[in-house]
Amino acid sequence: MKMSQVLLCVAALGATAAATSASASASARASVAPPVCTTDASDQRLAFWVGDWEVVDSTGAHYASQRVRAVLDACAITAEWTGAGGNKGLNFSAFDGRIGEWRQMYVSNQIPAPSGVTIRRSDPSYAGPGVRFIAVADPIDGSLGRSRVTIMPLGADRAMQLFEDSRDGGKTWFVQFKAEHRRIAPTDRSPDTMPQAVAGELRP
Repeated sequence: MKMSQVLLCVAALGATAAATSASASASARASVAPPVCTTDASDQRLAFWVGDWEVVDSTGAHYASQRVRAVLDACAITAEWTGAGGNKGLNFSAFDGRIGEWRQMYVSNQIPAPSGVTIRRSDPSYAGPGVRFIAVADPIDGSLGRSRVTIMPLGADRAMQLFEDSRDGGKTWFVQFKAEHRRIAPTDRSPDTMPQAVAGELRP
């Protein structure tokens, strides 16, 4: 066989191998399923909250800023709060499919104030949009004081954190603060990866 023929055969074999490798890589990419948290409605109940927000009070005046992000392949939500006077907070929220509840840990730089570190779970009696968080356990001192926070969508580019307190062990509630969120920057969410919040029960 002439040298030119050998070179042609080598080139042909190389091209075939490259085409086979490219085809295999494309097939592998096509078969990779999206992260489970992006397709589960329970995990995505706070998807609407992702973004950069201005928080205003009941008069519409600026109160704080909130930066909310989906992390860990959209399996969790982080929210960074920056308020007046150096008041800062960070919460980490995620749905625990093993028990069918959301869990949230909130930490602020106001330690050792009562709001310094708070651990909450989702309220199983709440069936509205978003998530309502209540304390994981009742106060150890036996007091009847309770608090809850509901994070809910209000419509296009608006959301609410509703803070409520109770003085009778949760029999009745009163509004402590309405933190209205107004989106101040677009997010890079896509409908395929960050579906809208839904109402109804969390999956077991």
